[in-house]
Amino acid sequence: MISFYMDNFFYTLVYRFIIGGTILSGSTWLANNSNPLLAGILITIPLELVSLFFVTEIRLQAYAYSILIMSIATVIPVLYYNLILPYKVLVYPFDVCSSFVVWLLVGLILYFYVPKTIL
Repeated sequence: MISFYMDNFFYTLVYRFIIGGTILSGSTWLANNSNPLLAGILITIPLELVSLFFVTEIRLQAYAYSILIMSIATVIPVLYYNLILPYKVLVYPFDVCSSFVVWLLVGLILYFYVPKTIL
């Protein structure tokens, strides 16, 4: 019985890893070697929505709500990065790292201040 759960758990993780890894590696390859627009289209495939296939039905509503909230935390750092990039405020890779800090701060603010009644 435990073997069945371990095999299923391992298969599920590998399957999800392959999907996510394909999207990430494909988009970075396209950005570096081909068309950055195609890379942008590929990377914006909403993995959050793809992951809905792997969430149990009981947890879907709360998970979808969490995706909605954290999507805001994703847009703001990208906007921040595009605003600071032309001014060369920070050198690469610190400019990218600062975007992650903005993402973390926005995520924490949303986590602590958004009502959790649906969860």
